[in-house]
Amino acid sequence: MKSFVRILDAEEVQKEYPIADRVPGWFFRLREVANCAWIAEGTDLWGRQVSDSGHDEEQLLESCCAAAYRINEQIQKSIR
Repeated sequence: MKSFVRILDAEEVQKEYPIADRVPGWFFRLREVANCAWIAEGTDLWGRQVSDSGHDEEQLLESCCAAAYRINEQIQKSIR
């Protein structure tokens, strides 16, 4: 049975994912989970998520942004 996905509130999402200027429709955050160990996470308002972990926080954020761009491209192709 199909279930409906509700769109999330942008203000609420941005409280948890404060980086919002990288990919249209996506919000990101970086967290240091151990000494010099980082996790970058991103979400859109439909609940799709991307993440990466490692030691270079800027590279991790770029990796998540690239994944979010790929997801956006796939969505655009599927609705054409």
